[in-house]
Amino acid sequence: MRFPLASTVIVVIAALTAAGCILPDEMKQLEQDVSQMRRELDDVRQDQADAISELGRIEEQVAERLDDPESVSREDFADLAVQVQQIERDLSNVDQRVSDLNGRLADVAEDASQAREYARTTPAEPGIEGDAGNRTDPMAIAGGEMDYPEAQPDPQALYNAAYADYSKGNYELAISGFQEYQEKFPDKPNADNALYWVAECRFSQGDFGGAIRGFDDMLSRYPDSDKAASANLKKALAYLEQNDIQRAILQLRYVHGSYSGTDEARIARDKLASLGAPV
Repeated sequence: MRFPLASTVIVVIAALTAAGCILPDEMKQLEQDVSQMRRELDDVRQDQADAISELGRIEEQVAERLDDPESVSREDFADLAVQVQQIERDLSNVDQRVSDLNGRLADVAEDASQAREYARTTPAEPGIEGDAGNRTDPMAIAGGEMDYPEAQPDPQALYNAAYADYSKGNYELAISGFQEYQEKFPDKPNADNALYWVAECRFSQGDFGGAIRGFDDMLSRYPDSDKAASANLKKALAYLEQNDIQRAILQLRYVHGSYSGTDEARIARDKLASLGAPV
């Protein structure tokens, strides 16, 4: 079974964010919604894998019993038939859940359009995102020619475009965009998020050492960021990917103790339990 959800995510993020069509608060909510949908999709995939595994087990039972027909009763076949029907219902439910997720994303994407390059090069409106006080007067004349300032990209459009690249798996482009945003607009509200997503890109590329350094960079510059809990948890997961179990356990304990009551603390606790390590 193929899941079209991932491609729908790409359309939504690329269309809405790259075009600069959404405001910062809407962008934050969209990031949260997409993350939630990805978690739900992971659950759906696990349910499907479990159902298929169970179906395979039943097929093996049938094959074994057919080798010895005398050991098979009508009741045995009836039980197997009931189990197969239940699995078919489970798979049908999986299909419906995927369809529901796609429908939710399709609603978001209804009137969006993609314009990533436009977003990267669109200048900020004076007095809105740009620093109008430091702009060169466009009427200043040097050598008889108009002295126009160099156009600056719109901060929110630049951030949105980088996030669109991240969502599509274009990690190098995303890293470039997020780094440009952070370098040009270090005091903007999303500057900490930009560094966080740079590290997330490294993690997705399998560069776990680079991801750890990236999360450390973000945490050192923006210790009070609302992404701090996520960054610390992702550091622990990166240590696990490196098979550095001791550091992973220490980091998971730090997350559990420092961010109590958060989803990150709950995940840290569950990871510690799976490792057989006390909290």
